[in-house]
Amino acid sequence: MPLSAFGGWEGRPNESKPGDLPAVFFIRAFGGKAGKVTGLLPSCLLKHRAPLWLYFRIYLCSLPYFLSRKLVVSSFTGMSLPLSVIYILKRLFLASLATAGMSVFAVTHTSAQSLEDTIRVLEPLEITDSRLQSFSVGDKIEPVQTRTIGTVAHSNLARILANYSAVNVRSYGISGLSTASLRGSGSNHTPVFWEGINLQSSMNGSLDLTLIPVSFIDKVSLQYGSAGSLFGAGTMGGAIHLQSDTRMEPGFGGEIYQQLGSFGSRYTGITSRYQNERFSFRLRAFTNQAKNDFPYFNRYRNREERRQHAGLAQQGLLAETSFKPADHHHLSLKYWLQDNQAEIPGVAAAGGEARATQDDRFHRAVLRWDFTRSEYQLQARTALLHHRLLYNDHLQEASLSRAASWISEVDNTWYFSETQWFFLGLNHTFERAEVNNYGSEQPQRHRTALFLSYRTRLFHTLEASLGLRQTLVSKKWAPLLPSADLAYRLGEHWRFRTKVARSYNLPTFNDLYWAGASSGNPDLQPETGWSTELGVEGKFTLTQHLRLSGEVTAFSNLMDDWIQWVPLSGAGWSPINVQQVWARGMEVSAEANHSFSTILSARFWGHYSYTRATKEEIAPAGNPSDLHKQLIYTPNHQAKTSVNVRYRSFDGGLSACYLGKQYTNASNRQVLPSYATTDLSLGYRLRIYRAHQLQLNTTLYNLLDHTYEVRQGYPMPGRNYQISIIYQLH
Repeated sequence: MPLSAFGGWEGRPNESKPGDLPAVFFIRAFGGKAGKVTGLLPSCLLKHRAPLWLYFRIYLCSLPYFLSRKLVVSSFTGMSLPLSVIYILKRLFLASLATAGMSVFAVTHTSAQSLEDTIRVLEPLEITDSRLQSFSVGDKIEPVQTRTIGTVAHSNLARILANYSAVNVRSYGISGLSTASLRGSGSNHTPVFWEGINLQSSMNGSLDLTLIPVSFIDKVSLQYGSAGSLFGAGTMGGAIHLQSDTRMEPGFGGEIYQQLGSFGSRYTGITSRYQNERFSFRLRAFTNQAKNDFPYFNRYRNREERRQHAGLAQQGLLAETSFKPADHHHLSLKYWLQDNQAEIPGVAAAGGEARATQDDRFHRAVLRWDFTRSEYQLQARTALLHHRLLYNDHLQEASLSRAASWISEVDNTWYFSETQWFFLGLNHTFERAEVNNYGSEQPQRHRTALFLSYRTRLFHTLEASLGLRQTLVSKKWAPLLPSADLAYRLGEHWRFRTKVARSYNLPTFNDLYWAGASSGNPDLQPETGWSTELGVEGKFTLTQHLRLSGEVTAFSNLMDDWIQWVPLSGAGWSPINVQQVWARGMEVSAEANHSFSTILSARFWGHYSYTRATKEEIAPAGNPSDLHKQLIYTPNHQAKTSVNVRYRSFDGGLSACYLGKQYTNASNRQVLPSYATTDLSLGYRLRIYRAHQLQLNTTLYNLLDHTYEVRQGYPMPGRNYQISIIYQLH
């Protein structure tokens, strides 16, 4: 096989090429104790002296196999969490340091050949996810305006998505668990990706959005519909993509912000950054506290009460560094540490004193290498996720849960021409969990996936992409995931798009191994589905100062073997595979931007969605009365809008959200009333001296003081405020 099949060069076996020495050194350095990498490499690679990046690619993909037992297991057996994290980061740093050094050595030998190459689309130190941007021609992808209202930028992701996106945020109160749902899917069907890494918990399949501070995020994008061929299991309803912006102003800069609010809310944060032509570093940290003892009317007990035992305390830091060792090369390392302590309030209808607490601590580290040329873009990343959860209801022994994931991925995008692109990638994920309620089980799972995509453009107006993904899950083949996209541009203003894709989702460890009064089901089958959508987009520039855009999308998602927990005949619950669920509906959105003058501008955004999600077939153990009924906590109607105005140094914003009635049981006999909320924000920017600036913001939430619940029995606060002051150094 010619070595060009691997992206290298064609030549005689003994022909010397620049970069051979680092490649041989790499094999010798990592082929001994560290997992016998030499034994994993095909002999033809050694014989033909493959380029350095190929060895680096294989090394990254082999990391989970020989480190999962040495590193991940050590965090559970005898080694304390801080020591295990230090050990892992040390190994990760040494490997990255060696690889970076070899990359510089190799590039210095090939710099003469690279003079004619240019970086495609990317600016210096600006690396993007090519899959999301380049191979989703038929997908609906929507950026979320995280900075539309100043004070929201120092809140959490749940509030951002609830107010400024089409996501249905299912929340157990202001400090409780908040999860995302798109197009009638469950929270485990809408994964959250951070820097391309899936943050879904292997234990319960979801992610609490209140644990993600918006101050740690620069870009939020929503991908609607199935994306299994590109991003793997779980993306049945859509996906949420989070990224940090690597483009910073040269030199030193930073922010200090302080926020105060109702019910004992205090948020303090700091950001420090530095960047030059080759290197950048940024450190963000925050602390957040709130009592959340707000007054409310308890409709179950027909009296005024004050919410008790709903406090929250969070602390976290995010360190990011990136380095360009040579032209076309980019290395980055990010580490996220966070502690969260939350009091869990009781259901409003229940009496007695709530005492339960939950402590979450997680470590997230991701190392990434990018190599970009005019004809291709290579990306390799490896990430470690560790989550420790301690639940204590003070009635019985505290429940301790620990989960770890090691994820390695490499992909390459070839740009054959301006109209022909090809994408190929390999992913390996190792998951392990230790939970008191699993009894003697300590489950672990290996997932290895090969995925590819092809994009082409025909006649300058028609674009198409085809995708395919095959995954091996613990020696068993998962369903093959194909996808097909089409996009047609009609004239200057209109674009039509459509997509057909298959998706699947694995049972979580809780679904399979939970033990006790409620029990898991080891015989569960993976959920599978087919989704289709058809949309039309329009963009108009009516004048030099007025721009309009809008879109309409119709979608259908047919899911088989949907996993649902149902009550047992005696006591407790257990999961079963519901035969079939059908989610379908329509989405409409519009946006207008108008610059009245150089000092006055305005923006309007609006969204409406109709979703019908029903059980079309049920399992033999299911209840026939559930057929054709709307899924619980899935509103038929949802509408959101916001208006923002900027005048000189003043900012103002008004946003509103409406959620239709929701059913709280499968037979649709119990209803949670519809509700609407309105928020008002005002801000002022004051430039003190050259690079120094102060920003003052105030926000009134639930302006009209409506009484409402997002989850039955968990009241939300009435009118409340937040005031913040931000000092910025540019």
